[in-house]
Amino acid sequence: MQGMRGVQGILGVPAPINEPMFSLEERDRRWERLRQLMSEASVEVLIVLPQWITSDSLYIADTVGVTIFPVDGDPILILGGEHSNYAVERPHWIEDRMSATPFGSTAPEYGAVTADVLRQRGLVGRRTAIAGLRGDEFSSVRQPEGYAGYTSVARIAEAVGAEHVVDGTGILGRARYVKGPEEISRLAASVRAGEASLEAMAATARVGVAQAEVYGQMLLAQVRAGADVLHVAWAPGPWGEGRHRYVTTPPGVLDRGTFVSTELMPEIRGYQAQVAQPMVIGRPGARAREIFDRNAAAFDTALKAMVPGQRWGDVFAAVESVAGDADGHMLALLHGRGLGNDGPLVIPQRDASHIAEQPITAHTTFILKPFLEVPEAPVPSARTHDVTWGDTVVVTETGAERLGTRPRELTVIDPQ
Repeated sequence: MQGMRGVQGILGVPAPINEPMFSLEERDRRWERLRQLMSEASVEVLIVLPQWITSDSLYIADTVGVTIFPVDGDPILILGGEHSNYAVERPHWIEDRMSATPFGSTAPEYGAVTADVLRQRGLVGRRTAIAGLRGDEFSSVRQPEGYAGYTSVARIAEAVGAEHVVDGTGILGRARYVKGPEEISRLAASVRAGEASLEAMAATARVGVAQAEVYGQMLLAQVRAGADVLHVAWAPGPWGEGRHRYVTTPPGVLDRGTFVSTELMPEIRGYQAQVAQPMVIGRPGARAREIFDRNAAAFDTALKAMVPGQRWGDVFAAVESVAGDADGHMLALLHGRGLGNDGPLVIPQRDASHIAEQPITAHTTFILKPFLEVPEAPVPSARTHDVTWGDTVVVTETGAERLGTRPRELTVIDPQ
């Protein structure tokens, strides 16, 4: 889950390391799409709150704060946090800026301040959409009940009239789903940070080395590659046994026969691609290599099937066909990549039948990591036989392409 990242403060709108800031052309592209979707939904004002999930705020304002976005007027940005009173002097996308507190505080009452601004600007009694009231198929997919704080919503509803308030999650979700070239470039930079982290893993992992040491070197590599929020998910264990998935420092040392499944999502100004890479200490058995190869074949099959205009159901069927008459069931695990919590979400134990009929759209981005559920696993998806490899992909006008460049292989650390 993406929460407050400290990206708003005395610096105003800090630039990502080694990456260009988003342009005004990119801002205008987003705002035009948002206003189109607002008009279709008869929404006059769109409000985004930043307290718990910052992705919608970053999308609409390229910084963290409350955004009041009229369908036919200039947006208003309300900043909060330490030194937000100074940050208002550094305009970027939105010129009409203010601080939620006179002297900059880490405890702003966003709801009360937003309600006052709506009253003062005459933006009451209008059909008002608040993002995050519930989940959506394209955003906040892991928060089906939404992320907007109750008290903030209640204060806004009191100001504009509760009968005028509707959910705005779908407006942001549909706008965010189709990416511009600058967003895809930012995701490619996140992939590069992930790949640098995997290089550090391969260089550090050895028999007897503390798992925490390898984990730490992977995080350091992400910092050096320009990530501003670090992420490594680490699932170690012997072949055939259940593995715990650590998203914090893992305990113990690497022993011969240890398999590690990793998922990395280094974040650059909110944008999170993902790479997935399996590793084994020692020589993998024939079954592990077989499963890896079958997963790889499913990846290639899915990539060829992800063509604009085709249905997602066609992709699912193509991936499942890779298993053929052999044992096991191949799952087409994928979900959206972007500012976090992106959809659609196709994961184990979640019904994807409603997604199957949706068309594939160009300029969308996903983590793709098919994996084989084997019959010898005690329960499905327990990572007991996990050698899953995955990469972030973009759907172009002619088909899907990888954003990464690393070789597709099982990382083998063989001490001989």
